[in-house]
Amino acid sequence: MKYLLLFLTPLFCLSQTIWDGPEITFTKANNANYNLQQNQDRITNSVWITRGNTGSSIFNIFSENSYIPGTSPVGTLWAIGSLNSNNLSFNDFRAFDGNNKNKPPLNQELVLKITNGTTNTNDDIHVKVFFTSWSQGNNSGGGFSYRRSTDPSLNINHIEKNEIVFFPNPTTGLVRINQDIFSQLCVYDLTGKKLLNSNSSSVDLSPFKNGVYLIKLYRRDTSNWVTKRIVKF
Repeated sequence: MKYLLLFLTPLFCLSQTIWDGPEITFTKANNANYNLQQNQDRITNSVWITRGNTGSSIFNIFSENSYIPGTSPVGTLWAIGSLNSNNLSFNDFRAFDGNNKNKPPLNQELVLKITNGTTNTNDDIHVKVFFTSWSQGNNSGGGFSYRRSTDPSLNINHIEKNEIVFFPNPTTGLVRINQDIFSQLCVYDLTGKKLLNSNSSSVDLSPFKNGVYLIKLYRRDTSNWVTKRIVKF
């Protein structure tokens, strides 16, 4: 049955949600703490990609504690090809490139299918992924990096090169920043109370109640503070 579904996959490509928005780069450094949010690519509310530090492969830390060959990352399937291809053949991460290995091909265009835990192809999301680095060997530190496309509805197109953009806004929790040119980030409520400090390119507002928050960050390039309003709902 599994192979029948894989065979039929190309027939349903036109029903997928295609993420062809601006690309972002995600990097997990060697030996970085994969339990920290900044070392997880939280692509959706239930797909958080990271990698352990012992040389294993990537997994979905939202629903897994570590990598499991043939299963991880849960909620994803992978294919070699491009977003506009009508002939993609999806499989698990270990097997999708035919090499049955726990690492991806580098510098090759791939498509990540986020299945959202259902068998309804209308729920699936197609994301372009391009791995650029991968630390190999036991105790390698688990570093890796890739570029990927984003949800075009985030509306971060046509921005100035060094403009700071927080997205999505409004948000249900996780807010990303499109630039890595700041050294400190603070979140305040509207009374001026500081709620958290961070130096990550994303911040999670899910622990806080719905409302309006101020995010202030210090830009290294201009040596000044930037303040943005974020609505959480």
